[in-house]
Amino acid sequence: MSSKLHVAFVGGVACVDRQIVALGQELGIEVEVHQGHVRSQSKERLVALVARANVLVLVTGVNSHGAVGIAKREAARTGAEVRIVKSCGTSRARALLTELAHGRAA
Repeated sequence: MSSKLHVAFVGGVACVDRQIVALGQELGIEVEVHQGHVRSQSKERLVALVARANVLVLVTGVNSHGAVGIAKREAARTGAEVRIVKSCGTSRARALLTELAHGRAA
């Protein structure tokens, strides 16, 4: 894994996913988004996404129980830090990413 911070947002960010990725780029953080659906191949994509992440931001307000369980288990297996939030819009994402970027710089 590269030294660049890699953050995965899972669920609840469909309307702002491009903005969250752009925010990450501004802060030097690689950001990926998964909508939290676990049908067919999306389960494998979710597992792979969490496996690549240093930090998992799990949005529980709109996520399926299956996606939450899969993401948490994979984060525990890989040692990714888990941040759980009920909802996540642009402002919340900016605050989280800024906090992570400053923590990484310290």
